Amino acid sequence: MNAGHRNEASEALLKSSDVVDLHNDLEVPVRVLGYDPGRRHANTPFPMPFMGHTDIPRLTQAGYSGVVFDVATNVFRSPSKRLDATMRNVERIRHRSGTPDFPMRTVSGVAEYRACRRDGVLAGFVGIQGANAFEADPEALLQPWADVIHRVTLVHLSSSVMGGSSSPSQPDEGLTGRGAAFVEACIAGRVLVDLAHAGPRTFGDVVDLAPPDVPLVVTHTGVSGVRPHWRNLSDDQIRAIADRGGVIGVLFHGNFLARVPPAWPCRRRHIVDHLEHLMKVGGEGIAALGTDYDGMITPPWDLHRPDQLVDLVQDMLDRGWGEGTVRGILGANALRVMERVRP
Repeated sequence: MNAGHRNEASEALLKSSDVVDLHNDLEVPVRVLGYDPGRRHANTPFPMPFMGHTDIPRLTQAGYSGVVFDVATNVFRSPSKRLDATMRNVERIRHRSGTPDFPMRTVSGVAEYRACRRDGVLAGFVGIQGANAFEADPEALLQPWADVIHRVTLVHLSSSVMGGSSSPSQPDEGLTGRGAAFVEACIAGRVLVDLAHAGPRTFGDVVDLAPPDVPLVVTHTGVSGVRPHWRNLSDDQIRAIADRGGVIGVLFHGNFLARVPPAWPCRRRHIVDHLEHLMKVGGEGIAALGTDYDGMITPPWDLHRPDQLVDLVQDMLDRGWGEGTVRGILGANALRVMERVRP
């Protein structure tokens, strides 16, 4: 399918839907390369590897109404410097979004998101990728400067004092005592616990620890039932999130979505395959989007720009999925879970 296959139904459905991306790493090129997130950058005819996929104007024009912008933890800093850097980076996002000429507003909960939706402004949620950002002071998560943080990824690409990563080079000995205390602090502070990147033992320990009425999320992942890979979730893990009323976002990184030869790049349909498997195992309410744009990924050949999202909507309609199912995947499922924790 190409852009010419779009029809009025897919465009109207996208325009009228809440569209929430559970994981965008735009803040990485902003901090590392001085990338301007408020300026419209040129679309590229081919997939841009690693970074440069998004900016606030292009996300807004494409129909996104809410995006979780992640602040990644630098593991090479000392614990105290990690926390200081996290505080500065969160404040930078908050300060930048408060200016009249910046086309995004930072929000801490769903009520503020709804206000942005009414005003036609992109709502920017803030997430932290790597709970070891709080190693020096776990209670800092509950301080006033952190009130916009609605979700924390327990671990990232490396294991830490909190628990084990799914990365094959990293040990996963399960959730540590400090990790358990941090999970409990998140629950007390109404912060979503994100199990993206968590190793199997750590994942299972968090599921066992969290009260059954507390939703857990996996914001950006694939599923092993479609593409067996260390980064992707098993069916048992999908069911564990579904049983708690949580949500799972499918990412847009080609290697996690499909095993394809170099001459046959990943396509949009592979994303739809992962969404379909999620719903088959965990029900319609579990599926969402967590693009991982700008997160050092190579996106699908035909979904490497935000404005191609409407084509993904058309793909879902072409599979016979009803409007309610598509709206759920685009944003309603994610907002349902967010609202339970941060109304």
